[in-house]
Formats: sequence, structure tokens, C-alpha cells
Amino acid sequence: MTSANPETRTFQAETRELLDLMINSLYTNREIFLRELVSNASDALDKLRFEALRDPSLRDGGQELRIRLEPDAEAQTLCIDDNGIGMTREEVIENIGTIARSGTRAFVDELRKGQDSEEGNATPDLIGQFGVGFYSAFMAAEKVVVETRKAGEEEAVRWTSCGDGEFTVEDIEKSQSGTRICLHLRKPDTGEDGEPAADAQDFTDEFTLRDVVKRYSDFVSYPIQMDVERTEGEGDDKKTETRTETINSMQPLWTRAKAEISSEEYLDFYRHVSHDWQEPLGTIHFRAEGASEYTALMFIPSVRAQDALDPTQHHSRLSLYVKSVFVMQECEELLPPWLRFVRGLVDSSDLPLNVSRETLQHNRQVGRINKRLVKKVLEALSNLSQEKRAEYSRFWVSLGSMIKEGIYMDDAHRDELAALSLFQSSAGGPPKAPSEDEATETDEVCPHGFTMLSEYVGRMPLAQKAIYYVTGPDRSSVENSPHIEAAREKGYEVLFFVDPVDEWILQRLHTFEDKPLMSLDRGAGDLEEEEGGEKVEEKKAELEPLFQSAQESLDDYVKEVRLSSRLRSSPAVLVSDEGALSPQLEQAFRAAGQEVPKQKRILELNPSHPVLEQLTSLHENPDKTRFHLFVELLHGQALLAEGSSVPDPARFARLVTELMAPGTLTQASSGSGAEGQGDAAQEKAEDGSETALAD
Repeated sequence: MTSANPETRTFQAETRELLDLMINSLYTNREIFLRELVSNASDALDKLRFEALRDPSLRDGGQELRIRLEPDAEAQTLCIDDNGIGMTREEVIENIGTIARSGTRAFVDELRKGQDSEEGNATPDLIGQFGVGFYSAFMAAEKVVVETRKAGEEEAVRWTSCGDGEFTVEDIEKSQSGTRICLHLRKPDTGEDGEPAADAQDFTDEFTLRDVVKRYSDFVSYPIQMDVERTEGEGDDKKTETRTETINSMQPLWTRAKAEISSEEYLDFYRHVSHDWQEPLGTIHFRAEGASEYTALMFIPSVRAQDALDPTQHHSRLSLYVKSVFVMQECEELLPPWLRFVRGLVDSSDLPLNVSRETLQHNRQVGRINKRLVKKVLEALSNLSQEKRAEYSRFWVSLGSMIKEGIYMDDAHRDELAALSLFQSSAGGPPKAPSEDEATETDEVCPHGFTMLSEYVGRMPLAQKAIYYVTGPDRSSVENSPHIEAAREKGYEVLFFVDPVDEWILQRLHTFEDKPLMSLDRGAGDLEEEEGGEKVEEKKAELEPLFQSAQESLDDYVKEVRLSSRLRSSPAVLVSDEGALSPQLEQAFRAAGQEVPKQKRILELNPSHPVLEQLTSLHENPDKTRFHLFVELLHGQALLAEGSSVPDPARFARLVTELMAPGTLTQASSGSGAEGQGDAAQEKAEDGSETALAD
């Protein structure tokens, strides 16, 4: 082959760092590189086979699609050759010269985190999740040469790198389309005696290659071929010949009967399609017959993939095959976005081979397949939640937010998804770390720190009218919230909705098993009314002038001041109107750059708390200065109790200091801190602020 136009380029800084990690310190299981390169070759053949449906000339005379392994023990090289789709010069530079374009820095950080982990299996699952399978070649090779030609094109290109920060690209001549990757292998690891270590692998050895292919790539649907030498006969009749053998079975795993497939084969296939080194939580394999005939093989992962939260990847991850012919890598129509964590494939017997995106969108068969697949996944999740609660709880910590997306987005499956959801509860302790297996006293009520809505309903006392919940930024903020005091006094369990997505699902989830979901931080509250609200109404009328004055003090922040039916030990609490945005949701909208009208909330006062008596006494004084300052302190205290911040922390700190050490406050009511008080109250505060709280 001749070459021209050589061009040397440098990797981006993060890529150099990544290669250094992979080569020198990160991975010990180096055989993974062969799995990755064979998978890449299989993908290239899939793409060519699909493109050839539209343009048969791309097959170069209809040659057999195959992958070849070409080891050379003398030269210490291993070449992986395929006659697939190939690449142009531009594609080589873009796909190989640039790595993890969607988040290189984040990927390198993840690798370093894995490197520092004490667990030996913390790192292999990172391969493949950022499109870096090719770079695993540098774990075994000191130099990598890629020669490739795009199908249908005349030009070919050679890419060369030693993994030292630079690569060279040059034009060459190549007789056949496809890609050939030649690895100049590193010397095998040696022991103290200088001999190869017992566990050293020789990747030019026939049986080593056979073993690795059998373990990782036996199900690849293209022949993986290798030339082998065989000696036959004895004495003078003894002769050695070289012949080409196929070293994988090639039978697609999903076409075989379930009884014939071992758990190890399922695991190998899952690792192939997901690049996840962990075992899947569940496997779904079935064949549908009737109106639509297809086979589905799906896996439910146990942990979240690195790209699960990538906003550009919110679609189904199932591949589509038609009569075992690859059609589409990620078919969005097969599963809804909230099941994008499911990996696997569907092989249909009914769809046309030249199926296009437009055809899929309007194909009734695909709609029926989608419906059946969703049903199967939900059934599997339900079984896992009942039979493997510990594993399901760990799954929920990683992937539960995606299922909650379905509660918001999918009207047809909302009740089923709500039944699968786990929530924290006042009846249990905080969720356990995934590695903790010890049982606690609360595990009998809330296994592993979570409860299901059906379990909550089953524990409800007969007198309880609703499923009570409270929202907040985290468990510590809501566990001792004033909002739940009345419910706790009555022995009612309260759900803690502390996941950011919970605020959204509550816009759609209003009842469960005919029980209404009622927020304890919204509305007027109904717990006190169960015992009669006449006493509260009488006191409310008596204190109406005090409420009016307090609201004037806090007019910028609250729309109403009233007595509370939900408080027992706290002096005050802030609540929102029914249907109003919660503080967390309001903050989320603003963080997303959306304009949200300022929400005025309601300040509720505890009718039996001594603070209310003190406020009543201060309100009776013609000089309302101390009254307004105490109201301001009470508002700030209510904000802090729910986990929110006060409008002016410096002013609030000065007011607290003056309360603790009278006479230290010099300008408690001047400047920005005067916001929220009436004009008359502000003038009085400015005149006598030094002793406003001390008097």
C-alpha cells in the first residue's frame, strides 16, 4: 500500500490523560480490548448490511461479511480485520482523534474515581459507556495502526498512534472496504525470574484467542475467522497445513430456547449490549406469536449507566432486528423514554427489511410491540420488588427517578408506576447505603429505608382519611418539620417526598387506591378539624387585629397570617395555598431560567404556644415596634425550620443577637432589613432600634 498526505495531530489534553490511565494503571483485565474491538467490527458489519439494503453495490460483489483475527507470534502483532462499512478520513479524525465529545472531562474524572476505589470491580464497567471501546486496545498494544476505507469510496486512510499524545493520519491505497486494526503488542508481564508470569496472556496464541472469543463474542452473528495450523499423519506422511476456521458459534442468543441458554451466556450478552460489567437485576426473554411475531430479549440493569442523565439520550435503548438482520441501533418507538434504562433487542418477523423511521412511526405492529414490551417490563419490576426487595431498593436509588418520569408523562401507566415507586417515610430510618445488608428494627416496616404506597395504605389507621406527605430538599429538612407535628401526634405515617422529581409527579398523582394524597405543607390542613374546629374559629376572630398587623409587617412575603391546626410544639410555620408552587419547585423554575411570579405564602401561628401570648401582649402596646420586630423574627424562624433561607441573613442575625444580648443592636431596622414592615412600623423602628427588643 502506498501513502500520501501524512498529517500529525495531537490528542486533546483529556484524551492524553485517559490513555495514560488506561495504559499504565487502570485496568488489569486486558483481554477486554478484544471484546471491544470485535464488537466494533460487528457494528461496522451491521451498518454495512443495513446500508446495502438500499444500495447493494456497497457489498463489493456480495462478499461474505466476516471478522478476521490475524495473530503473528514472531512480529508480536494481532490484527482485527472486518469488511464492514469503513470510515472516511474525516470520520477517522472525528471518531478516533476525538474521544467522549459529550463530556471528556467528566469521563476522565469517573476513571480516576474508579482507580481510587477499593473495590476491584469498580472500573471495568466504565469501558464502552462513553464510546471509548477502541482505546482499550492500548491496554495490550504499544502501537495501534488503523487502515480503513469507506464502502462506496475509493480513498482509504491510515491512522497511527503510540498512545503518547499524538496520532498520524495519511492517505493510502486499500483494495477492499472495511477496517483493519493492527496492534503491536506489549511484552507479556514477567515474574521475578524474568519468565512470563503465570497469568500472562499471549494474544498471539490460538487457544488464548479462542478462549476470549468464546467468553465474550461467541454470540456475534458474523463469523470470526482465524487461520490455524494443523498437523496430520505420522512419519513420512506427516504434513502441516493452514486452514481458516470460524471460532464462534454465530447463533444469535435470542433465537435459541430459554432452556438452552445458561445464566453465563445471558450475562455475556448483557455485557455485550450494555457495556455494563455488573450483573443485570432482571432478564426478560420471550417470543410473541399471533398478530405480531417477534422475539424480545431485554435486561433491567442494577445500576444507572453513565449517560443515563444525558439530555440527548432520552430514548429507548433497544435495538431492532428484522429476521435477524440488524435495522436500527436505538429504536425510539419500542419503549417510552422513561424505560430508557432497559437494554436489549427486538427481532421481528413481520416488519419489512427496508423499514424506515417514518414507516415505524406509522406502523401499527410497532405500537402493539411497544404495548407488550412495557407490560412485560412492569411485570418484571413488580416481581422484583416483591421477591428481591434489597436489590430492588438499590435499583430504585439509581434508576427510580426515571420511573417517576413515567408517572408524570404516561397517563396509561400512572397507577402501575405509582404502585412500583418507593418513598422515604416517617415510619422508617434513612435509606441504607447499597453495600449495607444488616437488618434494623425499621426494616420490617420500611425495608431498606423505603416503603411502597400500597404498604403505606395497608398500615393506615381506620380514622385516617388520606395519604399524608410533605415535600422538601432532603430528609433532614422534613423529618423534624413543623408541618408534620399534628400527624405525628396522632400516630399517622408521613411520606417524605425529597427527590427533585417528586414535585413534578405530584402534579399528576392525586390519589392511590381511592385514597387522596394530601400535602401537610399546603392548604388549611384537616387534622385538627377531625376533632372540631370551633375553638380555633373563636380564637381566630379574637386575634384578627393581631393577624392584620402581622401581615402588614410581612406584606412583601406573606399573603395571610392565621392560626394553625397542624402545629403542636413549634410557634409558627409557613404553608402554601393548594395548587401553588412549592418553594423547591419555584426555585427549580428560576434555576432553569424561567420567570416565576413571586409566591406569597401563609404564616400560621400555634394557638397554644407561649410566643402567641407574647405577641398578643406586644400588640396591645400602642408602640408596635417590638411587635413588628418579633413578627419578623418569627417569619425567619419559620423559614429556617423548613430548610429555606431568610431574605436578609445579616439582619436576622442582628435581631437574634439583640434578643440574646439586649443593647447590642444599633441599626436593626435600617437599610434593606426594613423590608416587609409597614411604613409606620419602620419609622418607629428606626427611631428606637437600639432598645426595640430589649425593652
